[in-house]
Amino acid sequence: MTTKPVTFITGANKGIGNEVARQLAQHDFTVLIGTRNVQRGEAAAETLRAEGFDVHFVPIDINDESSIKDAAETVARQWKQVTVLINNAAVNYDFSPATRPSTLSVDVLKDTFLTNVFGAFATIHHFLPLLKQAGTAQILKPQIINVSSTLGSLTALSDPEHYYYGVNTVAYNSSKSAINAITVALAKDLVEDRISVNSICPGWVKTDMGTDDAPRTVEQGASIIVKLATMENPPTGKFLDDDGEILW
Repeated sequence: MTTKPVTFITGANKGIGNEVARQLAQHDFTVLIGTRNVQRGEAAAETLRAEGFDVHFVPIDINDESSIKDAAETVARQWKQVTVLINNAAVNYDFSPATRPSTLSVDVLKDTFLTNVFGAFATIHHFLPLLKQAGTAQILKPQIINVSSTLGSLTALSDPEHYYYGVNTVAYNSSKSAINAITVALAKDLVEDRISVNSICPGWVKTDMGTDDAPRTVEQGASIIVKLATMENPPTGKFLDDDGEILW
C-alpha cells in the first residue's frame, strides 16, 4: 500500500476537478483522474505528470454502474485504497430563464438525477471499501467530499432576500438538495468507520457549466475542496463554502 494519500476525483479532466487534481498533486497526493472520455482523461493526466506530479487516469462513466465497479476494482488492484473521494462530476440541463419548473420535462429531471445523485451515490457505494482500507493506513482521515451548490440549499432558495433566490431551476437545484441529504445520512452512518462526509459549494466559477460570466476562477472554486482534503481532522456532516457553513 502506498504511504501517500490517494484521491479519486470524478470529472477531473477539466474545470474545478482538474484544478483540484493539480493542487492536491502539489500537496503530494497520488491523484486519480476519473472521467468517461479516455482521450481527455489521459491527456489531463499526462499534462500534470509532465509537471512532475503523481497523476493517473482511471476511466469511469458515473452513469454506468458497471463502469463504476470496474474503476473501483482498478484502483483496488493498483493503489489498494482511496483516502479522499471527490464527487465532482455533474450536469446542468435546465439552467435557462426560459425553463420553468412547471414545464420541465420528466426526462430532463431523470437525466440530471442520473448523474448528480445516482451516479454520485453509486460511486460512493463502490469506493467505500477503499475508503475503509485507507482508514487503516493512518495517513489522513478518509473523506467523501460531495461537490454541491448553494442552489441546493432550501434555506437560501426560499429566502426572497438571498442572492440566489431567483435561480429557480428545479432539476439542478433539487439534485444538489438530494446530494446534501445523502451527505447527512452517510456522515451519521460512517461515524464509527471514521470516514468524514461533507458537501461543499465552490461558488459560481468560470467553467463550461458556470460560463465566463461567473465571478470566480477555478483556483478559487477548488480552494474549499483542497482545504478539506488536506485537513488532518476534518469535520463531518457539514455544508461548506469559503465563508464557512451554509444553511441546509
